[in-house]
Amino acid sequence: MYEFKLPDIGEGLSEAELLEWLVNVGDQIEEGDDVAMISTDKVNVDLPSPKSGTIAELPWEPGDVIPVGAVFIRISNTNESTDNPEASPSKTTTESSSIRGAIGSKTPGIKAAPAVRRYAKELEVDLTLVTPSGPDGQLVRADIESFLNQQAADIESGAARTEIFKLSGARLAASKRLSESCRILATTTQSFEVFGDAILAETRRLSEQSRVEGSGITPLPVIAKCVAACLSRHPKFNAEIDEADKVLLLHRQVNLGIAVETDAGLMVPVVNDINAKSTLSLATDLIDLAQRARADALRLDDIRGATFTLSSTGGLERATMVATTPIINLPNVAMLWVSRITDRPRVVSGKLEAGPIMACTLSFDHRFINGAEGTAFINDLADTFQQI
Repeated sequence: MYEFKLPDIGEGLSEAELLEWLVNVGDQIEEGDDVAMISTDKVNVDLPSPKSGTIAELPWEPGDVIPVGAVFIRISNTNESTDNPEASPSKTTTESSSIRGAIGSKTPGIKAAPAVRRYAKELEVDLTLVTPSGPDGQLVRADIESFLNQQAADIESGAARTEIFKLSGARLAASKRLSESCRILATTTQSFEVFGDAILAETRRLSEQSRVEGSGITPLPVIAKCVAACLSRHPKFNAEIDEADKVLLLHRQVNLGIAVETDAGLMVPVVNDINAKSTLSLATDLIDLAQRARADALRLDDIRGATFTLSSTGGLERATMVATTPIINLPNVAMLWVSRITDRPRVVSGKLEAGPIMACTLSFDHRFINGAEGTAFINDLADTFQQI
């Protein structure tokens, strides 16, 4: 009997949530076959088996949080003995290196062709709720359409039952991290407004240049470059909290986490060493990260190592947002939110006019950063936004 222990597929991973079994007890599998979908640090991955054989035991249930090193699956009829203590560790590297970062579409116990599974996934239909009509219990495309038609009829007639929204995957990981941040940190927030003329002017200038280089441009990379420049001058904000020793680890390199809204929840991919990039290069990186986040194709390295987090609702807003309360992304010590830039009343040289304004809110841990330091950072940031 071979005991497949949950490997550390990332850097310092301590646990993972089981989202779905892709096999059943008694199934024959080959080395490299995907056996489960797990979620860790906001990335969902299919986990391949390091052995061929027969599934003898699945000790966990979907939704369980499993510690690294715990027995994940027991596999029988393998050619190698588990008596050799070196066997499992030597396999861990192979297991980890073969992990793939895409959400699988398999559903154990369901008979359906790949095209049918893709169709169900596109329509966000849970195949376990659909009654099959094909031969030998096979699900066909018409079964999914029938299921959706019945749901629509139930809603129209008022017969639809109350739905349950369950936290899982990326949303569950985010909820744990957000709860921990609110529980541990002494978070304070400071809201302020800045004129957006310089940001918009720089965006227009770079947009003309990007037409030649083939890279799109929005205000976000311009804003991000300003933030990174200020972080280099205020190292306490570009830091990681070490709760064990109650100290800040100050980083010289600015690795900016950018909040991206996806169907699976809020993701925070990271752009490393942002000060070393041109604004156009950064714009290309941000587009790539956002597209891969929404396609569920982020790698583990894409979400690790942020030293500060920037959140922008500019592309989402219809109402004019003037303030919010950003929840700091642990282990960061601070986070900045910015709104869309829109014309609002303002006073220039003693005269009232309408002009572009951007609302901002800075959150920071008051244990390590005091109000005066927060104000100094905001003053520098506002000057940088307005003097590009």
